[in-house]
Amino acid sequence: MKIEIDISDDKLQNLSPTAKAEVTKVSKHYTEEVLDEASRIEESRRTSNSNPEITAAIINDAVVFAKTYGIRKRKPKKHTFMQIVAFISATLTGGLFDTDKFDQTGYIILFLIVFAVSVISTLYLILNDNNND
Repeated sequence: MKIEIDISDDKLQNLSPTAKAEVTKVSKHYTEEVLDEASRIEESRRTSNSNPEITAAIINDAVVFAKTYGIRKRKPKKHTFMQIVAFISATLTGGLFDTDKFDQTGYIILFLIVFAVSVISTLYLILNDNNND
């Protein structure tokens, strides 16, 4: 189903053609995000027996939520995987830190590999955090 939105000409009179295209693109993106949030709200409120139905009240709740908290973005699977890797490797690094065993070459290599994985995965998470935009 296609939905068209009419905006009065007096609101658009000072916009360049590229600005009009950008307004169209941004409004489409925002509308899709509100609809995604409305689907999440409806899904959380729906009982297991009923059919999914997004009402005007749910749309309004999604808009209020978007204005108040911003649209929630799902974390990519790669980000979640890197969080798990960072946690496990940091825990293993702490467990492997034993200065008495550092005279063994194999132990030092294992420790350094796990430590490097821990540092790299943590740096990846810090540098690719959405709050750094």
